[in-house]
Amino acid sequence: MRAFIFNLVLAVVWCLLWGSGSIWNFIGGLVVGSVVVSGFNRATGREPYLARLGRFFRFAMYFTKILIKSNLQVAREVITPGFTMKPSILRYPIDHLSPIEKLTLANAITLTPGTLSVDISPDAKWLYLHCMYAESHDAALADIDELANELRKGVFS
Repeated sequence: MRAFIFNLVLAVVWCLLWGSGSIWNFIGGLVVGSVVVSGFNRATGREPYLARLGRFFRFAMYFTKILIKSNLQVAREVITPGFTMKPSILRYPIDHLSPIEKLTLANAITLTPGTLSVDISPDAKWLYLHCMYAESHDAALADIDELANELRKGVFS
């Protein structure tokens, strides 16, 4: 994440040096900044910056897909008559996650319509969730598990 912020700072400095804040100049600054950050990471033996950035964008696309899908599901529920929800409170194990991973997962779940992070157990080993569409307990937990795995691969690896 520090490398990305450094890349943004380099892009802003690039725009200031050129005296133009156009979107194309900023994108050019991002490209030049990514080359600088990649070279720095390679020289210090760190993981390539562009590989990490690619994984982050892959997670962003995955999250956008599930966000759109859940928005459409909730919108259909609002528009159509009847009650097709199967609400449930679930308990998801989070003892294998770091504190920042727990926070990010809980916020990602809350951002997704139809799901809500309710609480974390006092020992911080369980995350309690409310799901509007929990067809089966195992399927709902598998969806949350997939989100947690994608989050760990895309953001925290």
